Amino acid sequence: MNLEGLTLHILTNKLQQELLGGKIYKVFMPSYESLLLLIKRERDTVALLADLSSGSPMLYLPDKLPERPEVPPAFCMLLRKHLEEGRITRIEQSGLDRIITIDIDTIGAARQIVTKQLIFELTGKNSNIIFAENGIIADSLKHVNKAMSSFRQIMPNIPYVAPPPQTGLAILTADANAIIDAMRDIDAKTRLAALISVTTGIGKMTAAQLFAAASIDSGVAVLTPDEEQRLVAAISALQQLLTAQQANQQPVYALVSRTNQVKTIFAFEPQTLDDGCTVKKMDNINSALNYAVTLTPIQLPEQEMLQKLVTNEVQRLEKKLPVLADDLKNADNAEMQRMIADTIMANIYQISKGQSSCQLVNIYDGTPLEVTLSPLLTPTENAQAYYKRYNKYKRAQSEVQHQIETTQEMLAYLASIEASLTTATLKNEIAEIKQELISAGLLQAPTKKNKGQSPKSEPLVVKLSEDTTLYIGKNNKQNDYVTFDLGRGKDLWFHTKNIPGSHVILKTSLPQASADAIDTAVMLAAYFSKSRYGSKVPVDCTERRFVKKPNGAKPGFVIYTDQTTYYATPDEEEVQKLLHK
Repeated sequence: MNLEGLTLHILTNKLQQELLGGKIYKVFMPSYESLLLLIKRERDTVALLADLSSGSPMLYLPDKLPERPEVPPAFCMLLRKHLEEGRITRIEQSGLDRIITIDIDTIGAARQIVTKQLIFELTGKNSNIIFAENGIIADSLKHVNKAMSSFRQIMPNIPYVAPPPQTGLAILTADANAIIDAMRDIDAKTRLAALISVTTGIGKMTAAQLFAAASIDSGVAVLTPDEEQRLVAAISALQQLLTAQQANQQPVYALVSRTNQVKTIFAFEPQTLDDGCTVKKMDNINSALNYAVTLTPIQLPEQEMLQKLVTNEVQRLEKKLPVLADDLKNADNAEMQRMIADTIMANIYQISKGQSSCQLVNIYDGTPLEVTLSPLLTPTENAQAYYKRYNKYKRAQSEVQHQIETTQEMLAYLASIEASLTTATLKNEIAEIKQELISAGLLQAPTKKNKGQSPKSEPLVVKLSEDTTLYIGKNNKQNDYVTFDLGRGKDLWFHTKNIPGSHVILKTSLPQASADAIDTAVMLAAYFSKSRYGSKVPVDCTERRFVKKPNGAKPGFVIYTDQTTYYATPDEEEVQKLLHK
């Protein structure tokens, strides 16, 4: 389950309402990755459970208490010593980040009030519970040392450093027009990505719902003035709703996936749902979280499991590209290092050991150049340090560029796998796609014990007449077979232009293919592609002899020349007639 910062804002309000002023009277750890606090209120008791045992961390008031072990872990014993009989005085979220801090007042040795903190970092696989006092970590659920992170250590007796805060406009309080203005300045693939980039508190799911509420395609690259105003209205409506929820505790909506798991919890009724998803309306955020833990996941069919695997890998690579782009910008500084080194060498006698900086004349353009030096090094050694940095940056530049190209190639390849999974209908076709993912290193190979030889799948064959036949590949392995084993020099080859899809070969014994046969081939190529439900889908056609496979290319990847581009709008009814006649 992915809980966005906005959802945790609602949860924080709920916890404040239920727990402030309560006194902790028992501390338990049901497992090594969970913490249970039993809290006395004015007239009753309540429990607070933090469960970090999966990639979806939970913090909620459980309806049913988990079993408690007989022997408590050391972290539990420490919390018992310091927190039992302490009173909860503050519960606060860090902005709209996924961090909630609870202040607990206890009585010190000199009868003075001592405030201690439990910090719940609900950040996916890096989630943690940290116990601190006066900004110093006393202990934590998970330790993070220098070998694990050079930026941020979580160890006893060192200062607590929070994760880097999100940057951007708070979706809850920022002016909606200011958000739109910020989006215009962001160079993002889609305006949906731009909205996520310029705001804090929401992720892809809520952003997509805002676009749906504004009747805007989430894949658009540019918004029209009218679309911008509709998005302003949608954001403003969300802000008003959240303000009302804070005051009146309005209901929330749990999005339940086809696998019977809560994907996220919305503060509003969603406008659009993914295939197989349902929505359950709940009285409040805590009821929704309790409902989520009661669900038993359903095992996906293999085809859907592979689709999920590919989707997750695509999302990972898409996040990696901007990071690589930033690394490339840093590596682009290589020439500056060389220029400084050359300028130092040209002015070597004007510099003395012990200087921390000097101003020289740039030997390339004659402009003043402020140079930072190490006072511990001689002028020549300073120049060598800059030359060394230059060589390091040049190597990094080449390596990062290679990584960017490799990542882009993999994204294109995964897009072809996604298209193949969309069109696959037979077990053998799914098995071939699975084997392809194993070969690509994206899926673990089965053990020898379970290894079986799957029968080879065959491409689709559509007989248009006694003289003309179409062959359609439904995965990358079939595409290579259709193009390079079945196809011959003068056969016509079809494929959607810049869109993942099937390779289609048109074979005819006639002097040339008829216009009707070409139209049918174009429509089937459009239908068996990622643009199956699109209109005016571009399809390239060329003779098979102009299609080549580069050395070392991934399955299904080809290059071609001498093409003609046609356009088709797939017709489901007509396609089904062709496939079943």
